[in-house]
Amino acid sequence: MTSYVTDPKLIKQFLNNPSMNDQEGIAFAYATDPEMLAKLIPAPLKLAAPIVMGYVVHMGKPSFGAPYLEQTLYALVSYQDKIMGAYPFELLLHGPGAEAAMVAGREGAGIPKKLADKIELTRMGDTAHAAVRRHGQELLAVDWASGDINDPSFLPQFAQMMPLNKPVENTSFFFDYDVEQAEDGSNHFANVQLVATQMTSVTSSLEPGKLTLKLNSTEDDPLGELKVLKPLGAGWYHFDTSVMHQTVKLADVDADAIAPYLITGRYDQGILKPQATSYQI
Repeated sequence: MTSYVTDPKLIKQFLNNPSMNDQEGIAFAYATDPEMLAKLIPAPLKLAAPIVMGYVVHMGKPSFGAPYLEQTLYALVSYQDKIMGAYPFELLLHGPGAEAAMVAGREGAGIPKKLADKIELTRMGDTAHAAVRRHGQELLAVDWASGDINDPSFLPQFAQMMPLNKPVENTSFFFDYDVEQAEDGSNHFANVQLVATQMTSVTSSLEPGKLTLKLNSTEDDPLGELKVLKPLGAGWYHFDTSVMHQTVKLADVDADAIAPYLITGRYDQGILKPQATSYQI
């Protein structure tokens, strides 16, 4: 029987090489407003391309809990013009393992994760559809149709990112931090560090296709801020394995300067603004 005092022998397994295996869904890319995108990238990261990437995927065999669905939008950025990687704005989760994945990612690695009301992902033949809802609003609707992608010139880059049956290392940038309470009761971010999380993934299948994408916003989730100017393409893909094997600390970051970038992807606006509360019994 489980106890509130865990067997010390089990602690070694706590988030040990977290992996998201048997991963399947839609990956996509689109061009957006470069000025707006650059404003959303905090220093010391730099925008590498005026492109937003994303996916809606089913995590079939995560190592830290039950299966779940996940959606994200991210920018391609660089650090000191040496390391290239992804800077995710948000990751929304739904399903049996969603809460475990949120805790593992947000508390364990500083990843901007929140729970969605619902994520749908379905494939029928040569088409697939995904939708994400939160706070009663459809935030994202994406459709994929097998065949030529929207912009054929983007196909080599897409294929290069996900070569078949080869281990590929990818980097994502996050900000690790503490929340500390002062003597006057105020809370603030402290000990903020830019970290690079390295993952090794193996793509077993990738089917290119045409992308149709709609984004909307709520006060808590401004996905529509990342406007779709030109769809580039999409692919239905499957990862056999995807293992988070190392996190490297890159730089200390001024907590006050980075604080405005840390809230929206991780918390709702109610944490900042008092809201009226009503109860129904």
